[in-house]
Formats: sequence, structure tokens, C-alpha cells
Amino acid sequence: MAQDANAPADDHDSPWKDAIEQFLPQCLALFAPDLHALIDWSHPPVFLDKELQAIAVPRRRSFAGSPDKGPGKAPRRLYTDKLVLVRCRNGRYARLLIHFEIQGGPAGPTARVLFARRMFQYRYRLEDRYGTDLPIYSLGILTASRGGDSHPVHCNEFLGQGVRFTFPVVHMAQWLRHWDSLEALAPTNPFAVVVMAHLTALRLRRKAARLDPKVELMHRLAGYGYPRHDIDALARLVDWIIALPEALEPDYMRALEALEQEHTMTYITTPERVGLRRGRVEGQADLLLRLLARRFGTIPDTLTERIRAATAGQLETWSLNFVDATTLDEVFGE
Repeated sequence: MAQDANAPADDHDSPWKDAIEQFLPQCLALFAPDLHALIDWSHPPVFLDKELQAIAVPRRRSFAGSPDKGPGKAPRRLYTDKLVLVRCRNGRYARLLIHFEIQGGPAGPTARVLFARRMFQYRYRLEDRYGTDLPIYSLGILTASRGGDSHPVHCNEFLGQGVRFTFPVVHMAQWLRHWDSLEALAPTNPFAVVVMAHLTALRLRRKAARLDPKVELMHRLAGYGYPRHDIDALARLVDWIIALPEALEPDYMRALEALEQEHTMTYITTPERVGLRRGRVEGQADLLLRLLARRFGTIPDTLTERIRAATAGQLETWSLNFVDATTLDEVFGE
């Protein structure tokens, strides 16, 4: 179903970063229960963002295996990667590499090969830079995939020599067929609420159809009895993931006000929502400027002002263009 005309694309990259950092134990309880059971959660996980940046794999091609330009090409893929240090119940430490692939829909054999290769590259770069003293667990999560290999394999062998690497993959959209299970888990696992929000946005591409399901999810959230800080975090994530057309925002705010009165709690007020949205756009602009400066050098003041004044949709388009661009003109479609 087509998107609303002129509506900005859903911003699912940053929400996953926040969701993983705030609800990592619950995420692994849902997607990797065997791994979750091995971790001593009394020791808070440590997110190794600088270490991950040091071994980042260049992204010159999409998961779909094409440069993503021109008619008929597969849609671009966005990525969220997290490297986490955790303490296991046996007292040892381990590194977790969690790779979220946004818009990771159906993919052919070439795409699967590229995906497995990327995961292997992350692993050997980790071992090459930091050694093999700590075990590494790699987990791939495809947010829009409805099925496929549960353990893809990267294989590079010749005459009995080479490497063979396998890792588990979660096909998140499979949960669309198990919605009742998600609803049953949600009262005790807040990450299930995040998944429900994502699947709602995935199922309802037409944003004008999302108002009632979004309000319904917020009603459910209010009744789960979560601690206040979890409710606040989830309310923001749901609001971020299930984007609505601007014309429906007043209806959503009226629904929240009624919900606040019913449950005597305050959700996100209009000024806060405007501030959060403005902060996200400013953050997008800052990141794009840093990336441009790193690749192309000094950025002209006029271009900096243009980026600062851009909408979220424009910034997303330019950021995606940046992936394959070799000149500034290519970033801005000129």
C-alpha cells in the first residue's frame, strides 16, 4: 500500500538504538533466550560504541545486493549495530555483536551471501583488533523479514582450506503470525511492546490508518503496570516508531489526554513532543555534517545552512545518498 503523499519516511534507525540500550535483557529474552540465560544481568552490560566504530565494515552496497540507485532497484537498507560487553554466569566476559537491519525484507541468494559476509567481517575485525581472549556472540535481526535461514553461513573454502562461519538470525516479521504470543508476553517484557509497535508500522504502511492501532497500543501499555521510567521510555519509542501524519497529531493528543485522565498519569505533552522531534532533526543534521566533512573536507557555509534548515525527510534522503556518493553533488541529487 502506498505511503501518504509527502509524508516523511519512518525513522526506525534511531529508535532501535534507544530500544536496545534501554531494554537489552528483554530483547535477548525474546529473541535469544538461550543466550539470555547465560548472562549475569546483575552486572550491567557495557555498550562499546567506540570499539564498534573502530571495526566498522564499509557499507557500499545494500542488503539487497545493489547500489540502490535508479528505477526498479531494491529499497535501501539502514543498519543499527551494537557491540556490548556482558558478564556470563560462569564469571567470564563476552562480547555481543547485535546487527539490526532496517527494511530487511525479502532477499535473494546474493543478498544472503552479502549479509553473512558482513557478519563474518565484523567478527574477524573484532578478533584482529582486540584478540580472542573474550568469546564473541553474533546475532542478526532483520526487522521486516518474514522468514529465511535461521543460521546463515559464510563459507570461503578451497581445496580443504578456508573458513566457515554461522550465526543466528531473527526474522522479526514472523511475529506477525504470532501476535497473540506477543500480547501475552508484553505485560512482563517491555521489548515485546517495541516489537508490536514496529510490526504495526510495518503492517500499516499508510500512516493515516495507524491512529486507532497506536492509541490501542498505548492503552495496553498503560495497563501493564511497568515502572514509571519504563512507561516513559516505551511511550517515546511507540511515538517514534508509529509515525502519524501531521494532520492526525491533534487526534492522537486528545486520545492521550483521555488516557491520562483514566490512568492518572502523564504521557508526552505537546511541547515535549515538538522538542523531541526538533532534537531528532538537529541530531540528524549534526551527524550528516560530520560525515560530509570526514569524506569531503570543509563544507561551505551555504550548504551547512541548507542542512540546518532541512526537514527530517530531506535529511534522511541525503544521508542515504551519502552512502554511495563520491561528490557533494551526488549527496544532494544535483
